Amino acid sequence: MSQYKALFLSESREYLRSIAEQVVALEQSPGERTAVDALFRGAHSLKGMAASMEYGDVVVVAHGMEDLMARVRDGALPFDAGVADLLLEGVDLIDVLLQDVEQERPSTLPTGDYAQRLATYTPSAQEAAPVEKGEPQEAGAPPSPAAELPPLPAAEAEKGKEPAGEAGGTVRVRTELLDHLINLTGELVTNKQRLLNIGRELASPPLNDAVSETAKLLRALHDEVMKVRLMPFEAISDRFQRSVRSVAKKSGKEIHFELTGREIGLDRGMLEQLVDPLNHILRNAVDHGIEESGERERAGKPARGTVRLAVTRDRDRIQIMVRDDGRGMEPRAMIEAAIAKGLLSPEEGELLSPEQALMLSCIPGFSTAKQVTDISGRGVGMDAVNTAIQKLGGTLSIDSEPGAGTTVTLRLPLTIAIIHALVVQVGQVKAAIPVNAVQRTVELSRGQIETMGKRQMFQLDGEPIPLLSLNRVMGLPLGRFPDGILPLFVTQARGRRVGVVVDHLLGQHELFVKQLGRPLDKMAGVAGGATLGDGEIVAILDLAGLL
Repeated sequence: MSQYKALFLSESREYLRSIAEQVVALEQSPGERTAVDALFRGAHSLKGMAASMEYGDVVVVAHGMEDLMARVRDGALPFDAGVADLLLEGVDLIDVLLQDVEQERPSTLPTGDYAQRLATYTPSAQEAAPVEKGEPQEAGAPPSPAAELPPLPAAEAEKGKEPAGEAGGTVRVRTELLDHLINLTGELVTNKQRLLNIGRELASPPLNDAVSETAKLLRALHDEVMKVRLMPFEAISDRFQRSVRSVAKKSGKEIHFELTGREIGLDRGMLEQLVDPLNHILRNAVDHGIEESGERERAGKPARGTVRLAVTRDRDRIQIMVRDDGRGMEPRAMIEAAIAKGLLSPEEGELLSPEQALMLSCIPGFSTAKQVTDISGRGVGMDAVNTAIQKLGGTLSIDSEPGAGTTVTLRLPLTIAIIHALVVQVGQVKAAIPVNAVQRTVELSRGQIETMGKRQMFQLDGEPIPLLSLNRVMGLPLGRFPDGILPLFVTQARGRRVGVVVDHLLGQHELFVKQLGRPLDKMAGVAGGATLGDGEIVAILDLAGLL
């Protein structure tokens, strides 16, 4: 690959992402002149870059898109759904062509009559009827769909900007170099723990002071390196806009989609793993959460439903919230559905709070039957979503009000490379659990254990919590507790809290997570490995996969 090809691919994909975002935004606000101009310039820039690299197929597609947007810009054509479809088709075509360029192979995707369809496109009579963009509507005329919308957040107003390429004060760096920097920092974190151990053994105040000062510097270095690894959420946000638009069109629903927080930075590795879970949640919101227009109007709601995706940051935590104003979920109906499917006994159902009942949608098999989907209003696969979020060290919660809508909230760490973990002893094995998955640690006396049916439980904050043995789950010899005290940590599994008994709680450690190679990466329940300060290797457990 030539030195210019990587830069071409990087910049071209930025333009494609920006064009896709602006197309979806323009559909909701067709009068945005700045977005129209930006779309034209985006297609023009793509064409110019491809021409300089002599990628003819990309030039043909981009040139057609540029001409189409020129007609829109000059007022010869309204920006309608047909124009949006053609532009998004062009984005997909160029994306495939760029993949061919990257793989250094001949173009595998014929552009066909795409350029001709762009050149000859005329809106249908129904689509041509609305008032031209930017023109004031006549008095008494019904408001356009966009006029019914609440004002977009400030972040939305920035969609008309062209993608930010290499600018003053910034440089492009290969991701491999960043990953190497992260690895070196992680090794330093591990070595710091070793020095702390040695300092404690030698009981040397000067050494302890030096290690303590090094630890502070290392923390600062770690924070700065993590910032380098962060990427803005907008790196993946165009996929969600496209996904919502596609599902809305297929289901014949009117959807207003809002996205805020696109500038918030997240760990690059985490961003890549968030695409599928978020797409799934958004598709569920549109397909199952939002009602048909007629049903909404009968319920006194606007015909057009609203789905909001909001990203916020609070110090070292990221919160991603997907909220819809659809039909919501009924906790009692979900409990009855779970009992009918044999996933829950009636006695267990009575113990669930409304919040726990909503989390039943994350149990594998809960939502696979059609009647369950109809009752719950959620789709298939929330169990996979929950598992993916827990693997990232995050949590998922659901809040819903029947008739008013549903909110799915993801809370995630800022980075997945270096984590805080609770280290436990299980038989001869030491294992680590990300502290985000640990709600509380408890030392339980045998007298506090109750037997309910076939299960052993204990009371925590007035709630009966079932007990599990991590030794038994991992196939290890059961622990012995001669003093009658059982150490355990409380976590959430299958929609409710459980107490997981271990042999010993060894305390919290800052760990540098290393991905396992084949075939260990296929082991269920293990999310990675790490080295403790004494050089001992521990497995980082994936409780969602284990329990």
